[in-house]
Amino acid sequence: MINRLSAGALALATSLAATLAISTAAAAKTVDREALERDTTILSADDMEGREAGTRGHERAAGYVAGRFAAMGLEPAGDDGTYFQHVPMRRYTRAEDGNSIAIEGLGELELFEDYVVSGTAQQESGTITAPLVFIGYGLDIEGRDDFAGVDLEGAVAIRAYGGPDGLNTEENAHLRSTLNQRLSDRGAIGVLLMHTPKLGQIYDWDRLVEISSHGSSMTWVGPDGVAYSSGPGILASGSLSPEVSRQLLEGQAFDYDDLAAAEATPEARLPSFALGRDVTIEFASSFEEIDTPNVIGRLPGTDPSVADEYVVLTAHLDHVGIQPTEEEGDDEIYNGALDNAVGVASMIEVARLLGEEPPRRPVLVIALTAEEKGLLGSSYNAAHPTVPAEQVVANVNLDMPVITYDFADVVAFGAERSNLYPQVVAATEAHGLTLSPDPQPEQGFFTRSDQYSYVRQGVPAVYLDLGFANGGEDAQGVVFDNHYHKPSDEVSLIDFGALERFVAVNHAIARNVANMEETPAWQPGDFFGETFGGRLIGQE
Repeated sequence: MINRLSAGALALATSLAATLAISTAAAAKTVDREALERDTTILSADDMEGREAGTRGHERAAGYVAGRFAAMGLEPAGDDGTYFQHVPMRRYTRAEDGNSIAIEGLGELELFEDYVVSGTAQQESGTITAPLVFIGYGLDIEGRDDFAGVDLEGAVAIRAYGGPDGLNTEENAHLRSTLNQRLSDRGAIGVLLMHTPKLGQIYDWDRLVEISSHGSSMTWVGPDGVAYSSGPGILASGSLSPEVSRQLLEGQAFDYDDLAAAEATPEARLPSFALGRDVTIEFASSFEEIDTPNVIGRLPGTDPSVADEYVVLTAHLDHVGIQPTEEEGDDEIYNGALDNAVGVASMIEVARLLGEEPPRRPVLVIALTAEEKGLLGSSYNAAHPTVPAEQVVANVNLDMPVITYDFADVVAFGAERSNLYPQVVAATEAHGLTLSPDPQPEQGFFTRSDQYSYVRQGVPAVYLDLGFANGGEDAQGVVFDNHYHKPSDEVSLIDFGALERFVAVNHAIARNVANMEETPAWQPGDFFGETFGGRLIGQE
């Protein structure tokens, strides 16, 4: 496992960067600020209705992007000679009745007071009765196996949130997001989250209930008609209140107080054990089948020897739509100018600049749907690309740059994990920018945007964001505190002078990657490269 480049690799990257910086600066073209302002303004206008996946507003925005692709001369690369890759989706919403949890020995429990529960996209309704098995954090890593000594076949897993200190934050975020897969592989049919003091530092119980008690979830449906799930065996999931969590462990050799004490230590060692109780979970959802498109254009490369190596540029087109308010006259349209109209406009401009002097490799330019629903548009495209899957060799992603200030540094999430790193160093140096380390590693951003879908297919990726220098921390804090996923995320927030520079460096990164002599590949020993079977440096 590696978290950073070795000294030798860093020296090589620096040497290559010096050479590449010259060619990058020479290849740079003029960014069209007028086009950036026009595209961002149109995509975040009220008549796009917040661009929620599966709605009329998103369809309208997708049509606009397809028109821009056509005007630039990008070839259609979607379904049936069009710019659109149709993504079949299933929306599943908790039914008003038919959702409950009963735990042996705990008496009558109340929905939204003692627990929250919901089904999945695999089955509309049902009832399961199963033994409860505590699995700690559900980690299965070197030196630690939370599944050792317990039988999860036909069981409901009980888990805690978090992990030991010192675990790489990006890798820990990946482990949390793939827990259902590991549980399903071991035969579990349900999972419940205990509310412990450590989780309470992030969400108190009332806030967690508020988040969980309304809205719907979505997933994509594959060509075989089966709804996608990384853990298809998991039929129901939920959370337990602090009081019920404490009651659940009463009388055990390891009780709630022991759990609270253990999770407060750096090692956070939690045992795994069967609780000797059964749980009955009733679940019921309503299903709705919808369709929403990715928009895909293709820029051919110039070098026949790498014509089968595609670099994929991505930015998500969707936002969160229209959300009714209690006060008459309040703005109900969540325009999403920063999230992520500005990213799509930037990607369009990067594609135009690449088209002025096409690189060696072909490039796919994709405006993705349903990122806000759980990276679903990218997950579908990564699993069902419109070119042969083995030909997708790298991903460069743009998502919500908080471009409201004169930035001085950038963060390139994931770059150091692969040989994309020298290309990123060259691009940032050519534009007088500092390449900074992740200022918020606890957030695990590398696994929280669309590049992660391609990473899970073994594809090296980089996601460029702005750093905290030159007032960046305060500027980004203002946006996330006051405008993120709110109607006030409007085009007036954007500093288009700064956006010109951001697009220029993104263009340089994309061009450098598409012109690489070597095929993009992961650093030997990298966690994601090895976990997902990607190409490693030095591997044929």
